[in-house]
Amino acid sequence: MEKQRPLLLVEDSDPDAEALLRVARRMPLFAPVVRVRDGESALDYLYRRGAYVDAPRPVLVLLDLNMPGIGGQEVLSQLKADPELRSLPVIIFSNSSLAQDVDGAYAGGANSYLFKPGGSEEMQEAARALECFWFSAALLPGAGEPTE
Repeated sequence: MEKQRPLLLVEDSDPDAEALLRVARRMPLFAPVVRVRDGESALDYLYRRGAYVDAPRPVLVLLDLNMPGIGGQEVLSQLKADPELRSLPVIIFSNSSLAQDVDGAYAGGANSYLFKPGGSEEMQEAARALECFWFSAALLPGAGEPTE
């Protein structure tokens, strides 16, 4: 039996990551959540380098934009430039609502942009919306019926 593909959470803020993980634990989860703390680790995970050599390919990436070192925009840019990874859905999950960040993310190939809510109730709503659309309504890459 194939191991369930995870949702990759790329988030440097421990409080933000823990809030999302707390909500995820209370939901009937669609996929396990794997967290990395920065852009460099995200790229290592996605390219299966170093400690992540046996990492399963994620079903979706939830990506913070503003991180130290390699930022979310650079991670997004590298993913969307790679023929093997460009079909991987990337949802930007950021506390920035600046037009330049939102527009830049979409111009870079982001599949959607979610504003990171401040309260736990709003975080639950965002997680439900994410699950409802991406894991119930949408067909993700690799989920279609095989062709013969």
